[in-house]
Amino acid sequence: MALLRTAAAVLCVVMWGQGLPPPPGQPAGGNLFNDTQLHDVRLFMNSKDLAILRARYQESINMPADIMIDNTRVRNVAVRVRGTGSRRPDKMGLRIDFDHYTKGQQYNGLASLVLDNLWQDETMIREVVAMNVFRRMGQAAPHESFGRFFINNQYQGLYGLVEEIDPGFAERSTGETDGYLYEYHYNFAWHAEDLGPGLDTYKIIFEPRTRELETDEQLYGPIRDLFHAVNDPDDNIWADAVGQRLDFTQILSFLGIEQFLGEADGFLGSFGMNNFYLYRSPVTNKHRIFPWDRDLALRFVDTGVDRGLENILFQRAFDRPELRAIYLDSVEATSLVAMDGDWLLNEINRLLALIDTLAREDTLRYQDVRFNPGGDQIDIAKYEEQVAFIQNLAIVRPGFLLNDVTRFR
Repeated sequence: MALLRTAAAVLCVVMWGQGLPPPPGQPAGGNLFNDTQLHDVRLFMNSKDLAILRARYQESINMPADIMIDNTRVRNVAVRVRGTGSRRPDKMGLRIDFDHYTKGQQYNGLASLVLDNLWQDETMIREVVAMNVFRRMGQAAPHESFGRFFINNQYQGLYGLVEEIDPGFAERSTGETDGYLYEYHYNFAWHAEDLGPGLDTYKIIFEPRTRELETDEQLYGPIRDLFHAVNDPDDNIWADAVGQRLDFTQILSFLGIEQFLGEADGFLGSFGMNNFYLYRSPVTNKHRIFPWDRDLALRFVDTGVDRGLENILFQRAFDRPELRAIYLDSVEATSLVAMDGDWLLNEINRLLALIDTLAREDTLRYQDVRFNPGGDQIDIAKYEEQVAFIQNLAIVRPGFLLNDVTRFR
């Protein structure tokens, strides 16, 4: 029987390594994004290539490697350093591209995988909690879990394993094929102002992830038209004009969840819009958004439902009672779900129980200042402080927001 199990496991490795879909009924990634357990991820690469990757960590250069995920090995993948403020040469944040060198190769239906070094979140669980909240409230969001990460059998610490938003994610999330998917890149503080009749600025901040070979007008013209409509001064036609280009129900429900999460760097971010993907349906031509990079969620305990009104789209929608109601309903529903049986607090505690020991032992992430003065790692006391903060937020914020919703009903 053991021999049969081994043979079946080898067959699965070969099949998935050739890009065939996972068995029926399994989501992309298979068991990889099961966040009730810790996973083991091992990267094997030439020592010279690894040295180049670390030395040139500010560049997005690909290097060849093999990867083993929970005993399933995929050969000849591409690995590169990723991230903005989290880029580091020691505890590197990485992106794995399964089909860069071997066309069509996948891992359980995934074309790529993000290995998040969890550098910008002291608790190391904020992003997983946030994405779980989005999905619990019916929004499409990347699946994530936690893993012990090794490079050439050298332990690198605790990492987040993140489903990348790519064409496969968009299709699984919407049921549509050939939609337009864009990654938003923060280049300046943008609050949904009209950027003019040209397309050049939109091309800088919206990178196409699908249909890249289409003309600039096909790719960016509808985005320009959307934000031109958002800024139209005529209130009488505003909702109809924007509603032809934007899924109001989706985005206002999304913003209600984001507001509940006390997000510092999202669509209603403190320094302008950030950390989202834009999607346009090939059927309705309406836009919607997907969340990304939520390690700055759960940062505000007592910010109200009107935070972020400097965003023109949000402000114009908030001023219309019928649209404001969609948004307030979402804030209220998320707060009630979080409170029900202390779901949010229990979710935080469940994930902390899973990762706490590994977080404390992650010497590339934390240091004990008694023995390692200096350096840019933070003291483990900061981890404990922020853990207590988000536990308190889970208790206090739902009630605060429910009271605040009544101000605008």
